[in-house]
Amino acid sequence: MRKLMFFLLLLTGLWSGYWFVGSGAIRQGVEAGFADAARQGLVAENTGLTVAGFPNRFDLTVQGLRLGDPATGVFWQAPFAQVFAMTWKPWHIIAALPPEQVVTLPGQAVTVTSSDLKASLRAKPAMDLPLAEVRLAGASLGLASDRGWTLALGEFTLGLRADPALGPAGYELGFDLAPLTPDPAIPAAVRAVAIPDLPPADLPDVVESLWGSLYLTFTAPLDRHAGDTRPILTRIEVNQLNLAWGDLSASARGTVEADDQGFAAGRVTVEVTNWNRLPAILVAASVVKPELAPTVARGMQALAAQTPDTSVLSLTLVMENGRMSFGPFPLGPAPRMLPPTG
Repeated sequence: MRKLMFFLLLLTGLWSGYWFVGSGAIRQGVEAGFADAARQGLVAENTGLTVAGFPNRFDLTVQGLRLGDPATGVFWQAPFAQVFAMTWKPWHIIAALPPEQVVTLPGQAVTVTSSDLKASLRAKPAMDLPLAEVRLAGASLGLASDRGWTLALGEFTLGLRADPALGPAGYELGFDLAPLTPDPAIPAAVRAVAIPDLPPADLPDVVESLWGSLYLTFTAPLDRHAGDTRPILTRIEVNQLNLAWGDLSASARGTVEADDQGFAAGRVTVEVTNWNRLPAILVAASVVKPELAPTVARGMQALAAQTPDTSVLSLTLVMENGRMSFGPFPLGPAPRMLPPTG
């Protein structure tokens, strides 16, 4: 009995020592990170830092956060942020974010309001700490700019997970971002557009469905060496991408990857059902001038007539030789995925 008691006391002492050493290391690491960012000319401020959760968790709370880069004019401000990890698996952390934050961009400030907003990051228990999964979810999310626009999400999820089938630097990005409520001015502007021989673009105020998954390949794995290896995205496969907005729906599939000059190259086929709502959206978005809308609509009608279902318009986004086109419409230079060499 004495031996058992001694063993339990020893185990308790070791576990307590592990927690206090670990919590101290976390605190020192975070403080060093703030100091290092400040030395690099970044804004990295907080009004308080605590580590709690003894004996089974490491609970980090940072109060009065303000982070930013004066060179770009991008800042993030929050009253607090919390990071939690179980002591027996510190490679899996969960972050809880406040119900209100402010993101400052050049020329505007965006207030972010949310409900039950959480993020989690899980690495594989290996020396390089390769990313296994990162996930962001919430019951609601709202954006309100001081320039007047708004955007709101209902219950949503966004996640990136390692996919061994795609190679050591391959990941799947999955998302479900609807119901989505754009700024009320957007559907109102679309409904105000009248195009001869087309029905009204009677889009509702809420996008009912927006979900999909993309397969991503980088030049290097996302792990603790990412600051040195600087992974660059070189391939995007649109596995599925789906949108439903009233009578308008769309889906996309295809692959884009860097060519030998670093430009994006590939094909993505987009199918739009009830495409006759699309010209009004293009006019409201200032992509097409109002006087050209009837011509664009007739072109879409001619293309849709080539399919078995004339309510479906199928167009392919083509990127090749550094140029980009969408169906018969030229769009200009293709984006670069890799920096030029030589």
